Amino acid sequence: MPNLLRPLKVQIIFAITLLTGLFATSALYSMRVIDHQRADDALLRLAGELLYGQQHLTVQAMEYKENAPRDYPSYYRDLGLYFKDLNRTRASLDSIIEAFSTNRFEALDATIGMRMQPELSDETLRIAKQLGMTWAAFTIALDDRLGPDPQEPRLEWAAETIIDHHEELEASSMQLVDMLDSDVAARAAQAQQINRLLLGLAILVAIGIAAWFYWRVLRPMADAVAGFRKVANGDFSHRVSVRSDNELGWLVGAFNQLAGRLETLRRLLTRLEQGGDLSSTLRTLSETLPHLMPVDWIGVLIVGVDGRIHLEQAFSDGKPDPIGQHSFDTDRTLLEECLHTRQPLHIADVQQLSELSENYVFLKRLLELGRRDAIFLPVGGNGSGVQGVVVFASRFPNSYRSEHLELLRNLGVLVGVSLGRTLQLVTTQRLASIGQFASGIVHEVRNPLATISLALDHLEQIDTLPENSLKRISLAGNEIARLERLLADILVYAKPLVLNREPADIVEILREVIESEPHAKARIKLRTTPCPAVRVDSDRIRQVLINLIRNALQASPEGDQITVTCAHQQTPWVTIGINNGGTPIPVADQDRLFDPFYTTKTGGTGLGLPIVQRLLNAHGGQISLSSSDQDGTTFTIRIPSAISPLEGEARPA
Repeated sequence: MPNLLRPLKVQIIFAITLLTGLFATSALYSMRVIDHQRADDALLRLAGELLYGQQHLTVQAMEYKENAPRDYPSYYRDLGLYFKDLNRTRASLDSIIEAFSTNRFEALDATIGMRMQPELSDETLRIAKQLGMTWAAFTIALDDRLGPDPQEPRLEWAAETIIDHHEELEASSMQLVDMLDSDVAARAAQAQQINRLLLGLAILVAIGIAAWFYWRVLRPMADAVAGFRKVANGDFSHRVSVRSDNELGWLVGAFNQLAGRLETLRRLLTRLEQGGDLSSTLRTLSETLPHLMPVDWIGVLIVGVDGRIHLEQAFSDGKPDPIGQHSFDTDRTLLEECLHTRQPLHIADVQQLSELSENYVFLKRLLELGRRDAIFLPVGGNGSGVQGVVVFASRFPNSYRSEHLELLRNLGVLVGVSLGRTLQLVTTQRLASIGQFASGIVHEVRNPLATISLALDHLEQIDTLPENSLKRISLAGNEIARLERLLADILVYAKPLVLNREPADIVEILREVIESEPHAKARIKLRTTPCPAVRVDSDRIRQVLINLIRNALQASPEGDQITVTCAHQQTPWVTIGINNGGTPIPVADQDRLFDPFYTTKTGGTGLGLPIVQRLLNAHGGQISLSSSDQDGTTFTIRIPSAISPLEGEARPA
């Protein structure tokens, strides 16, 4: 089939046009046949008038012959009646016979109402001309018998002439009428045959179009629907047969390509689920993704506790890349933008973009590796405890087209979740190892600290020691106490949590925590609404609330109030907010406050908020932070409520 007729819409338009053209041709031909029929009817009416005129002429002549006048009064009476009728009938016959013999009927249009010029066959026209000659001879003879004086015509002789020649005239007229009847019947039969032919052809074309529509549209569509259902039911290996080279064929081809990608994606996700470490995950990606998009280098960068982003591992052309581990500062870089927006970021030309800023160190490293096009995909975050960026790169600039970006944007969530889980597992395993190591170190350090503390207590009892020595002993004791707190926090953060959950009144726990701060109780304002019970480990939740309230007291100016709210709004959560004034927390510090050992307070351990987050996560809760000049700093925690709410009225603050 020519390329011009391959599109299905062109074929359908062509079929409809063909069928419409056939029916239109049949309709136009029928209209023409109707016009011909009207013309034939007009001819037959003229032929009838011709016969009638001749018969009338003959009858009048016979009556005049039988009743010829014998005196002048009667003659003049007939002259006013018969002679006028004779001339009128003769004139009518003249015009009709002349129209037939010359095949020109324009002069009679007003009389017979013809819409088109009648068509006389050659034989009919020959007979009409013969009739015209017979009539001409008859009129000459009639004029001769009437005489030269039109005032006193010889009517009786004229009547005899008409009677003598009427048979010849009627015979010629009947021959013309018979021929006209034959022509009209032949044309009617021909028109009926052509109409049947056109109708039959239209029916055949309609049947052919229906058959074509079934084989080229309905059947491929039914096969496609059946195949689509199989793929929709999970059989991604199924392929639909391409039966046509039109839009349906293109649709089926695109669907087969989609099914192939889904099958590749299924294998990818299955292997990602089976992968237990970062190396196997990256190997799976580097072997599978090239079937979906142009990728020849994949690297994973993880944000560390120091705020820098570290290149953990990379694969090039399906094999581990011996690039080694590198660290990069994310400040004012595209990596920072990707982490902040949580959206894939496309760098169409690494070389061109790396020259725009000295901070784009990672892009320069990619350029050294020979990569010219890259996509940054953020992974982790959203409470997972780890953030990172997966980099997909190619050797050629502008190799990622819009469909590749759309594919990665759609796959990004799935791939990101899998990689985020892998990174979380890697981090968890690393933290577990660090926790075991930290627990051992804490126990090893606590024994010498206890000995040192006992020695300091002994020295402090000596009365003869100088005052400077006592001050040094006191300072040493304070440092030992700080180390004890640090070691205790490390054990809380590193040890596995065992919770003793029981239904508890969260408002009552809040009141107990506030009462435990006698020196600052006046600065704390509590606002509550009726709240359901929560199923928690009360001691652990007290630890969370004490930590947050003390942080709020320390961060607000001396004498300023902090506000503690507790509310429940027809959701599965009980929400507690702790708000304080003072200097807001910088945006750069907000994302790192929950990182272990990160602190902005002098003498702080950097484990308070990480412990709070860990305890809340263990309860299935959440913590969030907002800080601004207008509203101050607010830590919001959400704890799942128990099944049955506590009954009672609202408690006053």
